[in-house]
Amino acid sequence: MRQFILLICVLALAGGALHLTNPDEAAFSSYLAEYVQQELADDAPGETEWGRKLRSGIGKIAGAAGSKLSARQDWGIASLYTLEMGGETHRFLGVAGQFLPLKGG
Repeated sequence: MRQFILLICVLALAGGALHLTNPDEAAFSSYLAEYVQQELADDAPGETEWGRKLRSGIGKIAGAAGSKLSARQDWGIASLYTLEMGGETHRFLGVAGQFLPLKGG
């Protein structure tokens, strides 16, 4: 019985910690801006300073627009963000203050 109570306490603490660190829409907007910049950087090896500034600007625009266009499913301890872009569905799991892009639309 003592182990069961300890397990319940550990699960409650873990759930509370996940709930407190569940990222919100503002965090998703910041993440999306960085994500887009990184994706563009992968396509442009050896870019110039102007190219980096352009990529940064595009990332900020994408982050602002993407957070408005995305649908959030809040599960309390995690969130699923779904974004439709260019006929493709992109999903991101937000958990413990982090975002994970999910494969497969």
